[in-house]
Amino acid sequence: MRRPLNLKAALAAATLCLLAPAWSGQTRGTPERIEPARTAAPPENPVPPTLPPPETAGALKFDVRRSAEGRELTLPFSQIGQVHHPHEVRRGQFRQRLHFELRTDELVRRATLTLMLAPSPDLLGRNDLLVVKLNSETVGRIAVPPASGLDRSGQFSTRLELDPKLLTDSNELTVQFAAPPQCDSAQFPRVSVNGHSSLQLTVQPLPLANDLSVLPSPFFDRRDPGQTEVTLVTSDRPDGSTLQAAGQLASWFGALAGHRGARIRSRADLPAGHAIVLATAQDRPAGVSLPPITGATVVLGSHPSRPGAKVLYLLGRDGTELRRAVEALVRAQLPAQGSSAVIDTLPEVAPRQPHDALRWTSTQRPVRFDELLRQDQLDQLGFSGTLPDAMGNSMMTSLQMRLPPDLFAWRERVVPIDLRLTHSPRPFSDPRPEQASIELRLNNEEPLLAENLAAGQPRRWLEQLWQQIDDKEVKREHRHRIRLPVESLGTRSYNAVNIRIDHGPFDERAQCLREAQAENSQGGRPDETWSLPSTVIDGSSTIDFSDVPHYLPMPDLAAFANAGFPFTRMADLSETAIVLPDLPMREEIDAMLGVASRLGEGSGVAGRLLEVVRVREIDRVAQRELVVIGSAGSQPLFTEWVRAMPFRDLPVAGSGDLPETQEVPFWQRWLHGLWQRPKFPPLPQQTFRSVEAPAVIAGFESPLRAGRSVVALIGATAADLELLTDALADAERLRRIHGHLSSVRDETPEGVRPWYADPTYGSGELPWLTRLRWELSNKPVLLWLVLFGAILALSLITFVLLQRHAIRRRAGSPL
Repeated sequence: MRRPLNLKAALAAATLCLLAPAWSGQTRGTPERIEPARTAAPPENPVPPTLPPPETAGALKFDVRRSAEGRELTLPFSQIGQVHHPHEVRRGQFRQRLHFELRTDELVRRATLTLMLAPSPDLLGRNDLLVVKLNSETVGRIAVPPASGLDRSGQFSTRLELDPKLLTDSNELTVQFAAPPQCDSAQFPRVSVNGHSSLQLTVQPLPLANDLSVLPSPFFDRRDPGQTEVTLVTSDRPDGSTLQAAGQLASWFGALAGHRGARIRSRADLPAGHAIVLATAQDRPAGVSLPPITGATVVLGSHPSRPGAKVLYLLGRDGTELRRAVEALVRAQLPAQGSSAVIDTLPEVAPRQPHDALRWTSTQRPVRFDELLRQDQLDQLGFSGTLPDAMGNSMMTSLQMRLPPDLFAWRERVVPIDLRLTHSPRPFSDPRPEQASIELRLNNEEPLLAENLAAGQPRRWLEQLWQQIDDKEVKREHRHRIRLPVESLGTRSYNAVNIRIDHGPFDERAQCLREAQAENSQGGRPDETWSLPSTVIDGSSTIDFSDVPHYLPMPDLAAFANAGFPFTRMADLSETAIVLPDLPMREEIDAMLGVASRLGEGSGVAGRLLEVVRVREIDRVAQRELVVIGSAGSQPLFTEWVRAMPFRDLPVAGSGDLPETQEVPFWQRWLHGLWQRPKFPPLPQQTFRSVEAPAVIAGFESPLRAGRSVVALIGATAADLELLTDALADAERLRRIHGHLSSVRDETPEGVRPWYADPTYGSGELPWLTRLRWELSNKPVLLWLVLFGAILALSLITFVLLQRHAIRRRAGSPL
């Protein structure tokens, strides 16, 4: 009898192991889905997601004016140096540096520096106190006025005229003490540099040679901190090939511009400034003289009527050659010199893989810490105690990650972090007690690690003895393996691992002596008496997302707005198509260019395989993810697909010709709630009119293929589409775009209102067991049915085994 009972127990245990996760999920409530941390907000008055403003949204905001002398720029310190709070020039830190860059195709004619300074009381009335240097050249000396010369906030301002000849492409501005303060002084002299200080520049364009090697200048300059603006010139009614070439070009400029943002506009004639002309032998802009077209042609020439402006001609005898010319530009396959080129062939490109966008942190392999920092930030992995902050003798650095939005942040999955670091303590001659620690947090919230790096006294004695024998610096190697729960990542595309290294209370006098000695040593070795501890994080430390599956309940407009997902899942947009009306208006073409630019920014890769089609060609792209653009009166797909869209009416008054969406009876909603636990009311109950929201962005499943996504940009009129493209380019408004649908009323952040409904489909794949548990956790009736079926099956198996045992016993068979 023992064998059948063991079989019964094994079957019961296996079934409980299968169902226990789903049962536990049911008793804990609905699991958090992959939607921004907006799920707790009521749909009537939703709260924006609690993620930081995306790095990718919005250019730096500085004043630009035109004058007879040229372009006048006002660059506040808070923008060009990211000094969002006052920085101090203080004893122990003699200088404040500010790095900024200027365009290579502009010449600075005049430069004025306006400094807003707040001195400490012991500095008032002293002469020749501060020195300002530009690229290591002294450009001015500042005397601190008496107390009567300060404003109510304790500040004073001063203006310095700078020699424009000292400015280059890359510049460093330094504010420092004229003479180092006396380290033995009881006073702590300091001067705060306000972030509202600014640099005013008057610049004029430099003449550029008509040479293809200068591209992408003057249309894009990586040193320009402002938004990239590009004008494309096409015919009044561009054909499909020209539209597709324009979309691919816009995505390239979006990828180049990155966080600055790119605004791409089209027109039918040459503007007063730089322009890019797209034309074929049959589709050319009227009134624009074109170079000879002998194939896929790229020509950089001067503007015919505006000296100094450039025109880039991308030409072809047909659409295929035009797209080849554009692809040669975006792939940097142009000759190194000359003003024109004819592209006969291009080398093959290896196909891209899912989730390999350049701006996304890799989820296919372990990622090194030094891959998460720019080249000029690599020194932030080491800390020797020379950069104190307000919290003491500590340093903080952030490893910024931009993760694919479809990482499945649910339950027990973890992300391993392998942290390696080397700590060198103070010299043994230093009588002060050793204090050193490291702390890791996720997004400055979730604590991941808090470790004391200081050694106990016995180990210090052994290290001191070993140093006397070996005469080498003492270094302690630490290694920590941290398990980061995936669910703590939430639904944010932007995440950061914040590292804080603390070397104990800040000794301002010791730091002052150390800096003074370094200033006077002239390359000599500083006295170790004032050496500070150092901690260096190994750049080969890793974080590994490769074990996390990719799945996202859809639709999710936050994923589209922040990262272009699901369209950027393939970075070259090989699975994406943008659908325009058959006769698109100029505003609709500009909206297409804005979306293509946004997708390029989201991936960091030019969308060289993007398809741009009209409605009559939609069958050709039925298998792709679709962005449908148009006004309520010009885009027929909005009428044909109205039953698939998450609202009742289009945002246009008098849309009575559309089919009515029937109200769902109460008893049907009640039964549906039994089957699947709803979190939001169904969106078909919502009605949108042009008086409420002249523009709407909506997400829903493609009626042409299950599992594919559609994002619709709808305007009451074609001109209203600009509200949507502007919202996608503005950081404040972009953060409010999420849910199933977002309406845009005006140009203020409050004018963007998101709406929610429960997911209706998914993007990605899950392991079968995880998928089963996920489905069961959200469907109460299905969970109980499965449990009932499992109990029934176990009961039948047990009954059969007992019956068999009883028959054998009655027959006298051995057990």
